Amino acid sequence: METGYVYFNAGDIVMVKHAIDNRPKMLVVDKVSRSMVNKEGDKETTFVGIKTRWFSEDGKLQEAIFSTKDLIHV
Repeated sequence: METGYVYFNAGDIVMVKHAIDNRPKMLVVDKVSRSMVNKEGDKETTFVGIKTRWFSEDGKLQEAIFSTKDLIHV
């Protein structure tokens, strides 16, 4: 059964899906989530995004967190 979901794993190569100039190919590093305790004292985990790394045009290592909706597999 096709669910329509796209999953990203550490080591995948991705790009931003939007057509922008000089969009780099990026390496998926990790899934980022945050944990909070609600009013009842229960721990809730919320998905934040996908952490990626890439090298800029001048050779500097860059890192950012992107929503899964903004990334595509290369």
